[in-house]
Amino acid sequence: MAESERESIKEQISMFDEKMISAQRAARSENWREFKKLFEVDRMRLLDPLDLFGNTAIHIATHSDNPNLLQELLELLPRQERWRAMRMGNCVNNTLLHEIVFCTTVDMAGVVFKLEKELQEEVESYDPLVEVRNDSGESPLFRAAKLGKLKMLKYMANHVVGDIRSHFVRFDRCSILHACILGQFFDVAIWLLKLDGNLAQHKDMDGLTCLQLLANMPLVFRSQTPSMGAVKNLVYYLLPDEGYEIDDDYDEKGEEEEESVSFRLRTDLESGPLDKAKQSEFNGIGHIWQKKKQHKLAECLAELLVQKDFSWQISFHSNFQPLIVLPILSSKLDRIKEIQLMKEKRQLVEIAHSRISKPLLKESISEASHFKNYTPLLMAAGSGIVEIVEKIIDMNPEAISHVSQDEHNVLHMAVKHRQLKIFNLIKRNSAFKSLIHRITGEGRTLLHQVARMEFYKEQRLPGVAFQLQDELRWYERVRRIVPPHYLMHCDKDGLTAKDVLEMEHQDMHKEAKSWIKETAQSCSTVAVLVATVVFAAAYTIPGGSQNGTPVFFGSRVFLFFTITDVVALVSSLASVVMFLSILTSPFELWDFYKSLPRKLSLGFALLFFSLVCTMLAFSATVLLTIRLDNKEWTSILFYCAGFLPVAIFAWMQFPLYKTLQKLVRRLYNRVKQV
Repeated sequence: MAESERESIKEQISMFDEKMISAQRAARSENWREFKKLFEVDRMRLLDPLDLFGNTAIHIATHSDNPNLLQELLELLPRQERWRAMRMGNCVNNTLLHEIVFCTTVDMAGVVFKLEKELQEEVESYDPLVEVRNDSGESPLFRAAKLGKLKMLKYMANHVVGDIRSHFVRFDRCSILHACILGQFFDVAIWLLKLDGNLAQHKDMDGLTCLQLLANMPLVFRSQTPSMGAVKNLVYYLLPDEGYEIDDDYDEKGEEEEESVSFRLRTDLESGPLDKAKQSEFNGIGHIWQKKKQHKLAECLAELLVQKDFSWQISFHSNFQPLIVLPILSSKLDRIKEIQLMKEKRQLVEIAHSRISKPLLKESISEASHFKNYTPLLMAAGSGIVEIVEKIIDMNPEAISHVSQDEHNVLHMAVKHRQLKIFNLIKRNSAFKSLIHRITGEGRTLLHQVARMEFYKEQRLPGVAFQLQDELRWYERVRRIVPPHYLMHCDKDGLTAKDVLEMEHQDMHKEAKSWIKETAQSCSTVAVLVATVVFAAAYTIPGGSQNGTPVFFGSRVFLFFTITDVVALVSSLASVVMFLSILTSPFELWDFYKSLPRKLSLGFALLFFSLVCTMLAFSATVLLTIRLDNKEWTSILFYCAGFLPVAIFAWMQFPLYKTLQKLVRRLYNRVKQV
């Protein structure tokens, strides 16, 4: 028989016999009584693999979370085999204690520790089960911490005989604290940090400390969490700000007090279970509560790590302060050509880097990962985590003067990554004026940093034109604070900040022009259509006229119709004028700073107002025509029907109206200052 035929026959043979398949079915259906009966007849089958991961029936029994079942299955085996069953590993060498960390009750681990104590007298030399590591170098204690099982972690820590710190590092140099932070189990991380403060100084295989790792996780902090909406923000605000501490005391009986912040639904025996509406409501509040708990615990962990961090003390201040490098005098057309050639040259260099040999590729990778060499202060500033930056500066005021190896300070990082909250935080500091003069090792000022799009991320803005406006606002915001002569300074590529701005935002500028033209054309068409309708309605008087006098001339509803129709006509024509002024604009780069977005916002506001007045005029016409006297509910129904298109339009274009609100608020603040 050929070798290929033998292999095909082997593949056709099942890995599991009927008895093991029956045990699998019983485990899947959580029929643990049947599961136990299947192995009472043939007890040694308890040591055979029961699934594709090499777990035995003893491993699978941990899924029941039933200490009695686990003890009974282990006691079915002879004493010597019982010892082997507790130490047997699956395909990744996870022992019974490694799998028990998933259990909610610590009594499961208590069964193993109890049987181990009874059998240890019969074994001459052995490693305690809590010391056994799997293929990744994780002890059961490490695995419990990595999975966020604080209750099980505390229980296992009480059964460690030697130095507990031997469990804190894996084979790949990843510490137990790193694993907890990556899993976002901050309550476990805080408990471990209080147990051993030296964990804060440990670095993983990438050279990152735990604070650096936390500084790259902005979404676990309140300052960088996306908006949850007005109602959820109110609920978040009303929830308590305290009471998120962790109780370090543990009862040996396995009865630990629940964490102070754990939202669970409760049912009253007298009133019965909660209905689905209330249950979904409580689930929503519980989700917000858990989110606030995560934020508070992350902030508490950051405070503990900041107390152990002194990386900001190593600052690379260059002894040589570069002079202002002036651009070579040339015509504007020649300068644009130089910028274009510089851009093409940069693209060719990037293509060449993608095809380089392995030694050079490693060098490029190390340059790309240079961000990892930044201190937690600079990393948090780049991520926009106000909590970490504020705590570092409050605890160590001189940390704000820290400069990285490539001569970036905290202000450079905030500007480069467009972190407005960090920028405003630093601006309130007295050291702000000393930070704006810093020029990096590549000859870049703050203006060069904000002109570049290397770290640009799309903002939650309604269109490309408003995104470009936001970029120009950033440039103007920084231009006001830097010294005037920095506007002429050139970086290592011989480009001023204005040149970099034009070159980097060239594509965005093209997209913004196309978007605003299409939007203005579409909206002007709608505005003309509205103007046509309301103009015709002005000459088609509801109810007709007698001898040139409207029939409903003395009615208040008719007066309301006349006013709303005239206002709708005026506002729609005004919006047409605004959109036409956009289409006739030159569309230069700096036109997107104020002029074009302002015209578009005002045009949208006028168009929306004209639609509202049109719907009001329509409702008034219906009421006059049908003559609904003393029928308030019918009037309300017609009003609601008339406002439905307006509501849909407002809901679809709500982001644009938010920008209009910001514009009005800004104008109001300026008038108030004057």
